[in-house]
Amino acid sequence: MRNATIVLTAAASWLAAGTAAAETTGPRELPLGDCLDLVGTYLTKNFAKGASDKTFASRSLLSFTNGGHAFFTDSGEAREPGFSPFSDGRGAWRCVADETGKTKALATILDFTFARPSGPKQQIGRLDFEVHYDAETKMVGGSIVLYFVPLAGDPLAASALRDGRGFEFTGQRVEAP
Repeated sequence: MRNATIVLTAAASWLAAGTAAAETTGPRELPLGDCLDLVGTYLTKNFAKGASDKTFASRSLLSFTNGGHAFFTDSGEAREPGFSPFSDGRGAWRCVADETGKTKALATILDFTFARPSGPKQQIGRLDFEVHYDAETKMVGGSIVLYFVPLAGDPLAASALRDGRGFEFTGQRVEAP
């Protein structure tokens, strides 16, 4: 009976490992060094995702460091109805290869909203970026999904993310004169 238990335990472990491997078909992690051309600051134009007329939403400064840090400052702070003013954002980025092998960056940046009469509850904003970079033109582009989480919530937990709002962006690297 003991040998049968060991065999069943080993088989269950092997099946679980196979299932876990099959479920992890996302982007493949690459060393940050594979995305070093991305490091810098970009002036972006942000648009509502899916708008046929490319409805302009805001301009931003988006920065990536060689240590994996990401920073975000946006001109749209409290400009749109229903949005409370918000702080600058800080977060992290990583270098990945998509299913076709193309290199891109994924970033998560957090900021805070400030209470005001029309939006008295403070929240944590979470921005998830997918960034494509063209080393020749020094341009970035991609998509952003914005989520709001209650101040006492966990913006890093996938289960806390609901009703994300999508944006697209393009940007040019800021160069010193």
